[in-house]
Amino acid sequence: MLCTLVLFILLGCIPREDPPERQPELQEVATLPEELNENSGMIAIDNLIWLINDSGDEPVLYGYDRNTNMVTRKVYVKNTENIDWEDITQNDHDIFIGDFGNNDGSRDDLRIIRISKTALTAATDTVAPAGLITFSYEDQTDYTPANQATRFDCEAFIATADSLILFTKDWIDYRTQLYTLPLLPGQYLAKHKRELNVEGLVTSAAYEPQTSSLYLAGYLLAPFLWIYSGFDTGDFNFSDAERIDFEDFGVQVEAIFVAADGVYVSSEKSSDLLPATLFRLQQQ
Repeated sequence: MLCTLVLFILLGCIPREDPPERQPELQEVATLPEELNENSGMIAIDNLIWLINDSGDEPVLYGYDRNTNMVTRKVYVKNTENIDWEDITQNDHDIFIGDFGNNDGSRDDLRIIRISKTALTAATDTVAPAGLITFSYEDQTDYTPANQATRFDCEAFIATADSLILFTKDWIDYRTQLYTLPLLPGQYLAKHKRELNVEGLVTSAAYEPQTSSLYLAGYLLAPFLWIYSGFDTGDFNFSDAERIDFEDFGVQVEAIFVAADGVYVSSEKSSDLLPATLFRLQQQ
């Protein structure tokens, strides 16, 4: 992946206009196993964190156990490949893998792999997709390669009960565009819904339905986390937005999920001194 950033102190939650009101704490949970050096997305199911790696890896889901700091399951996704897996999300019934990394904006084979949760949690080392959602963006007309100069890259999405919401990684103006897709397998045009001024490059998303909170992780000069309170997955409005900046934090944030004991983020390996790591953000 791109852009190694300079790192290691959390400065705190910085609203856009008001002075900081609280100091979240970033806690290192573990150095991740080497096979997760290129991790790009994660979700939690029961007692395991399921992670994916991005382009270059096999089409594999890694079941990681926090208690032992080991990958205890590897599940191959049959009849597919990892062109550029960039995020993973879930709803009550299914898991979705976003094979939509598109750094130069030229891909015409964007897709999302749907997997039944029941199939994944069974005692197996292979799983068959429950269908593919292939798509293009309704407002993209030019597919000329433009490395890191496109509005049509994507590394983040969430699943609701009835749709998928994508958050683009906009290399041109550092905003994110929201698009929606159906959950059912098929070929679609992703529908543009709105724009958020995130002032950076979004790399992962998570949604907490109990609190209606949307989390967007990403980076520019340093990693950041946006929290949108009261986020409505139907009309895409929200009641409040705040940002946490990780100044001097020398890793690239790649994945995020929300648990009862905090928000977890991961980094990929940047160097021997900066291995892939799992962190927990505890809000006070």
